[in-house]
Amino acid sequence: MLTPMSRPSHQPPPEPARCTLLVGSEGFLIARATSRALAGARAVDPAVERRDVDATDPGALGALQGALSPSLFGEAAVVVVHGLADAPDPVHDTLLAGLADLADGTWVLAQHAGTRNRRTLDALRAVPVPGGVAEVACGEVKRGRATRELLEGEARAAGRRLTTDGADALVMAVGSDISLLVGALEQLMADEPEDPIDAAVVTATFAGVAEVSGFQLADAVWESRGLLALQRLRWGLAGQTVSGAGAVGSLAAGLRALVKVKGAPRGMSEADVARLAGVPPFKVRPLRMTAGSWEPAQLADAVVGLAEVDAAVKGGLRPGESLEPAQKEHALEVFLMRTTALGEGRRRARQGDRPPGPREGEGSAGPG
Repeated sequence: MLTPMSRPSHQPPPEPARCTLLVGSEGFLIARATSRALAGARAVDPAVERRDVDATDPGALGALQGALSPSLFGEAAVVVVHGLADAPDPVHDTLLAGLADLADGTWVLAQHAGTRNRRTLDALRAVPVPGGVAEVACGEVKRGRATRELLEGEARAAGRRLTTDGADALVMAVGSDISLLVGALEQLMADEPEDPIDAAVVTATFAGVAEVSGFQLADAVWESRGLLALQRLRWGLAGQTVSGAGAVGSLAAGLRALVKVKGAPRGMSEADVARLAGVPPFKVRPLRMTAGSWEPAQLADAVVGLAEVDAAVKGGLRPGESLEPAQKEHALEVFLMRTTALGEGRRRARQGDRPPGPREGEGSAGPG
């Protein structure tokens, strides 16, 4: 189970700006910026209230006027205004007027998607708030490079170093959810004192943590690990993290990558091979090792077998045929065992003809 890293308590969080713009729509970044601002305000006054206003709500105007007004007993407050990009003009005007005459002990967090109604966003940036207006970028974090850069930046902010292959391995182990990724990284930094945090560290820490994915299944198949492949298929189907069609798609993607890596010219750099095969750079070396266990004729047999199982999981091989779910799963299992057997002999030969010993994760072949 992923557990959040505890924040060092050597010094209190900084007091937030009187007005902070949260520009973007990435939920995790908005929630984290809000949490930090609240912690900073409560370091100044532990009794501070949080007052949320949905700027698109029909009653937003009155709610905002009330939230910005000093309370009878002068309690401090953090006013969090959501959805300003879609709010009507009277709400914008009320917020701007309130910021220009902001009561002592009141902080405002204004969330604006940044994609519409930029006139209001520009006006908020220029409002004459004591100390000025702070801005936190909360734009959507896209998969790939943007996610990797976010994770690397999180590590730098904590005084640590996450390598590019470590970031890619973390995404493959945990998934693409930003909040889970940052939580996993925080756990890594808490548990692993040495830098850099690379793919080997990530894999050692999170092996077996994530739910079985189609890509994990594909790795086991093309690495000719028959029992592990069967185990992952059954666990994935039982846990509904893998479907028949999804498994075939992942197997096809893995096979394409394997063929492209095997056919890459000698001397091509790992970065160039990664671009050719459409895989992260840290996957190139293991793919090259895996490719050595396959002859071209064996890969051709695997292509034919994969086409047949694709037809099976979509209904059947013959017109009008309709296979039951159990029959589709059986077709997948037969393909896995036959295909992993194709490369097993050469893989064992490359390892010095050692008899196969137990492998981590290759216990029982299924959940029951």
